[in-house]
Amino acid sequence: MARTTKNTTLSRVRRTTLKDIANIAGVSVSTASLVLAGKSADRRISREVEERVREIAQQQDYNPNLLVKSMQRGRTHILAFYNAFGHRRRNDLYMDRLSTAILLEAGHLGYDVLTYCDFSRPADAVYQHVNGGLADGLLFFGPAEGDMLLPQMREARLPTVMLLSEDTEGKLCSVVEDVEDGISQIASHLVAAGHRRIAAASSAPQQRTDSQRRIEMLQEALRPLGAELPQEWVLPVALAEGYPPDAALQTLLSLPDPPTALFCWHDYVGYRILEACDRLSIRVPEQLTLVGYDGLHWPSTSPHILTSVAVDIDTAARVAMGMLDTLIAGEIPEERTYRLPVRWEQGTTLGDPYR
Repeated sequence: MARTTKNTTLSRVRRTTLKDIANIAGVSVSTASLVLAGKSADRRISREVEERVREIAQQQDYNPNLLVKSMQRGRTHILAFYNAFGHRRRNDLYMDRLSTAILLEAGHLGYDVLTYCDFSRPADAVYQHVNGGLADGLLFFGPAEGDMLLPQMREARLPTVMLLSEDTEGKLCSVVEDVEDGISQIASHLVAAGHRRIAAASSAPQQRTDSQRRIEMLQEALRPLGAELPQEWVLPVALAEGYPPDAALQTLLSLPDPPTALFCWHDYVGYRILEACDRLSIRVPEQLTLVGYDGLHWPSTSPHILTSVAVDIDTAARVAMGMLDTLIAGEIPEERTYRLPVRWEQGTTLGDPYR
């Protein structure tokens, strides 16, 4: 059992205040404040009092309350980051990459980042925390149109930038990937490779993701190209462990006229399906072509590199942080909505179904 020692002055459990220092030194709070601000000579405070106050402040590990000082100056040099998806998984390569990019860009601009992690709060409580003076601005990641916090942030005075989600009302600055072009590239490459019967892997119904939107866009993009993605060929695949896609994949490929390609709305899902193909002895891309979205190579037992549409997360973070810094400075960014280009990344999972 760890031993404890009694503090003969102030408990280390709570933060030492300026009033504590003044009481121990036997001076007024204003005198203690002047000493610690380096103004003893200006106010003719004796050398003895100055040394006593400084010695006590050092003994009690006193530091000025930076939050109070920041609020007095009107700047905290802290940015808030809120994930509107309302969840965070361990070993999430996408969020790890995004968080790292945000932290690097924030540090480059002289900010620290406050990340909100309690997703159990109702929208009003989140708004009070976000807009309560702790941060100079908010980076609002991925809110959907029906997000409960979105209407409040549209009317708030707090500088806010939406990241990888677009404000349909145009009130908030946004950085969003060109998903329309990305899906169009997927449709064009699949059809050019000879695919006409295409399936899709979606998220589980209870999960809030971008899967439905991306799949609907792919269905629309394929129709004029003479290909189809019927709704009955959309496979729900949970991101959580314990929900392997093996059975659904077997059922799909056992159809009399099965699909030759499978679109995975998220690269993580794509790599899990690649592993399932290995378990089921499904040859990729000879029997089944796989195409993903995001351009991230997730850790996997599969030797394949998933063909995908890549989103430049580093550029997204840089542009969003630059927008937010501009808003905090009281200026208007040149572009209120920045559409981030995406690029096709050829992996080893795209093939010709008739070869």
